[in-house]
Formats: sequence, C-alpha cells, structure tokens
Amino acid sequence: QYVKEQADENTHRIYQIKYGSRSNKQSNALHLMFREIATAMNDAGFGQPHPWKPELEIPYSEESVKHLFFQPIIKALYDKERTSDLETKELSEASNHMLDALAKHTGIVLQFPHALRN
Repeated sequence: QYVKEQADENTHRIYQIKYGSRSNKQSNALHLMFREIATAMNDAGFGQPHPWKPELEIPYSEESVKHLFFQPIIKALYDKERTSDLETKELSEASNHMLDALAKHTGIVLQFPHALRN
C-alpha cells in the first residue's frame, strides 16, 4: 500500500528486498552442527592426516569442520569467505549441501540442529 501511495504521488524511490542476516540462535546452531559432525566423524574412525606425519591422524574439531568442509561450500555457492556474511536462507542451503555431502562420502547421516530449521 505504501509503495502504491508513493507512486500515485509521483514520488520516485528505489526499493530493495533484503534478507536478514542470521540470528544468534542460528549461529549457535551452526556451530553445534560443526561439533556434531566432528564427533560423528571421529567416532566413525575418520581423521585428518598430520601434514608432517601422515600416519598420525588428527581428530576433527568444530573449527576443522568449519574450515575444511563448510567454508569451501559457501565460497563455491555464494562467493563468501565468512559464515557471518551468510544470509539466513544461504546458511540453511549451505548446511543442507554439507550434510548431503557428509552422508554421500562418509555414510554419516545427521540433521540440522533444531534451531536451524527456522
């Protein structure tokens, strides 16, 4: 209604649809998902080879899951480097991509933490 009134008054404006950035609740849920993935991968026997001694495996952590798996996905999909730059919809889509890839490549099936489903 407001936009129509502006047009009728011959007031020219440019409008833009802007999606909100993620909430603290979503941020917390995203990092919970990283921790759950790290735990599941470690429990399933997956590990990261040490760069100097490949036979020594390093357990996955919240940060390694974020850097090794999630950040390349958001870079490829949205050309964004930081998770804090993601909009709500992008966060959900990228998380779905990561969980699908996790299931496909490792057989580990996880779901979003409840807070990310919003």
